[in-house]
Amino acid sequence: LDELQQIAGRVTVLRDGASLETAPMSSVSREDLVRMMVGREVSSVFPKRNGPLGDVVLDARGVSSPECGIRDVSLTVRAGEIVGLAGLVGAGRTEFAEILFGIRRAGKGTIQIGNREVAPGSPEDAVRLGIAYVPEDRRRNGLILEMPVAANATLGMLSRQPGLRALDFTWERDLASRYALQLGIKTASVDAPAKTLSGGNQQKVCLSRWMATQPSLLILDEPTQGVDVGAKAEIHSLMVEFASKGIAILMISSELPEILGMSDRIAVMREGSIAGVLSRSEATQQTVLSLALGLGEEARA
Repeated sequence: LDELQQIAGRVTVLRDGASLETAPMSSVSREDLVRMMVGREVSSVFPKRNGPLGDVVLDARGVSSPECGIRDVSLTVRAGEIVGLAGLVGAGRTEFAEILFGIRRAGKGTIQIGNREVAPGSPEDAVRLGIAYVPEDRRRNGLILEMPVAANATLGMLSRQPGLRALDFTWERDLASRYALQLGIKTASVDAPAKTLSGGNQQKVCLSRWMATQPSLLILDEPTQGVDVGAKAEIHSLMVEFASKGIAILMISSELPEILGMSDRIAVMREGSIAGVLSRSEATQQTVLSLALGLGEEARA
């Protein structure tokens, strides 16, 4: 959108496969474009609502891993809470998430899910413990692009089918169709390959896979990266809906507006450790960036 303001003479807005409006670029603002693209006001892109928080779901204390540069990370996330994890690229945000999901191992420290101390040794362990993880690169790590939407949406549930000898394709399609309707996944059919979907709908398929497992902790790594503003608003609405159902959400994002607009609290990482935790009321772009750059005391001055 910023590029349009700089280089375009005219702009045409498309929505739901139809041309909505064409106008001189000088006559429309960024807010006008977003409203036309989404069909709602700009504020709806970040529909965060304050709701009651439950018990602590994730309690990480002193988590360290010399192999991936994580140093003494302590963080809590409560049921119904969205905690944003901010920081510069290379700060260790994804590495910490991968420790929680059993992809990497912690050298020391404790991880508690609910009232149970755990040490996920694999993603399979993490799923059994009620942890779900949508990775940053959905095309490489989040989806099997050649497989149908139905298969991708139900992969997380296969281990829960006792005595499974052959895939029940009716069960698979019914479950995928239910989540496609619930999450608003736009696809010609749940039998269509995942690679035929738009980026936003691919991300919703990733979400549907984990929502089917009914997790207590949902980790989202760059949840709206590479999607249009309409899909971004829809994904944010889904996050609010998940939180309202008592799911604890840890959201990693490099987009400051997303971090500020969607988080109840913001933890800022720097060089593998937590530089500071900000409440929603005290968080600004300046305070978050100052912590990320190692200027924490100045940020709070």
